Amino acid sequence: MKDINLMIIGIGPHSKRIYIPILNEFKGKYAVNLKLGVDLKEKEKDVTAYLNREKINLPIFFINAFDVKCDIPIRIKKYLNNFVKKNRINGVIIATEPLVHKQYALWAIANGLNILMDKPITTRENVAADIAQAKGIRNDYMEILNAYNALQKKKKTIFSVNVQRRYHLGCDTVNALIREVANRFDAPITSMQLFHSDGQWRLPSEIVTQIYHPYCQGYGGCSHSGYHGFDMVYQYYKSGHVAGKNADTAEVVSSFVRPRGFIKQFNESDYLKYFGNRYNGVKKWNDTELNGFYKNYGEIDAFALVRLLKDGENICNISINTLHNTSSRRTWLLPGEDLYKGNGRIKHESHNIQQGPFQSIQIHSYQSNDKHDVNNENEYDVGGNNHFDIYVFRNARMFGPKEKAFRAYTLKDVIKEKKIHSNKLITDYTKRFVVEEFLKFIVGDIKRKDLKSDIGDQFFPVNVMSAIYQSHLRHTKKSNPWVTFSLSHDTKRN
Repeated sequence: MKDINLMIIGIGPHSKRIYIPILNEFKGKYAVNLKLGVDLKEKEKDVTAYLNREKINLPIFFINAFDVKCDIPIRIKKYLNNFVKKNRINGVIIATEPLVHKQYALWAIANGLNILMDKPITTRENVAADIAQAKGIRNDYMEILNAYNALQKKKKTIFSVNVQRRYHLGCDTVNALIREVANRFDAPITSMQLFHSDGQWRLPSEIVTQIYHPYCQGYGGCSHSGYHGFDMVYQYYKSGHVAGKNADTAEVVSSFVRPRGFIKQFNESDYLKYFGNRYNGVKKWNDTELNGFYKNYGEIDAFALVRLLKDGENICNISINTLHNTSSRRTWLLPGEDLYKGNGRIKHESHNIQQGPFQSIQIHSYQSNDKHDVNNENEYDVGGNNHFDIYVFRNARMFGPKEKAFRAYTLKDVIKEKKIHSNKLITDYTKRFVVEEFLKFIVGDIKRKDLKSDIGDQFFPVNVMSAIYQSHLRHTKKSNPWVTFSLSHDTKRN
């Protein structure tokens, strides 16, 4: 079996919860060797404590933070280049904050490495305040893609982006239902609505100080979980492709609620009502001071409308709403240690997909618990950690006598059919498929054309993300907020 010698850049919550445990699970199936971790010196105490606690023997190269607008410093790059050669590294997992995704991706491509990288592809400081940075999201993607395609002429590698909902068993079921109706009736998707919230109640001073999924660096929800929404509407729309009916242009308009709006919704007086004088113990600044800090901060809630056009005519309206400021379980003043799957966060999600008069599909996924490590028979019900219901309404008589007008699928049904047994949150389990596909490619068990999340298949979500920020900024300048981009460069469109 081919040795898989990996590096992992970023030992944060995602690596601790997902990548490192999954790689350890796969050691018996693949010759996986995690050779080196890379993280910031400021995280040394935390990373070392984690490795000791979990009894993981992994050398760590601790580095100083570098300017995210610049390339990786020569000293760091030289060390990494030498390590790659000396240890025959053939793959890297990039799990850093997205501000440095581009630098590490281009470095890995230059070294001919296989790459698995977290979403989004990139974001930028002040992307919600500077239109040049908003446009830069698309430019970053094209630069990375062009470098990767140039490498493929010399060497075949994988560049997988971890948008794990492409691998979600429930979403697979939905895509199959869409394809069935598209193929049978030449019925494309005619409209879509996608709503996602994660109940992240961040107190006003924390908005300034927290740098995990931050607002203070000039980006917010669209650069966090929002990218999943941009990607999922694309996956659904692709599943409904019908020759001659596919869109050739997209138009995007957006509306944000940012921290300045948030402290008008819930002001300093409100927090004193909720928590009493204890709030003064954690409050670092008053609302007037915060309003000054918040000037260029990123979005908390984002609403977007995407119009898909063909020959100048709108053929599909898509609404994408991604929110942090929603129902939460947080009742405490000091943030918890786990900001990834903790601190009171609960996820609510709904999708509504229409295929004209033939089919309507609704997805409902609602958690009520902020402790996400539990998985039992009850976790598939409404409010459970694994709740994910699919409701399918069909024009039954158009299908034939055996078709039902309504069918319901639960995630429990889907998992049972796939004969999967896991005590993990299904979204965490789904990431096993992402990692295994990465490993399969390296050992030669899968080809690039069969990958679910290849870098070349990210054109639409990247452009939507860039356009959403541009639209917001155009609106703030009192100019036309509609942003248009062509789909002609999307290689996966047809």
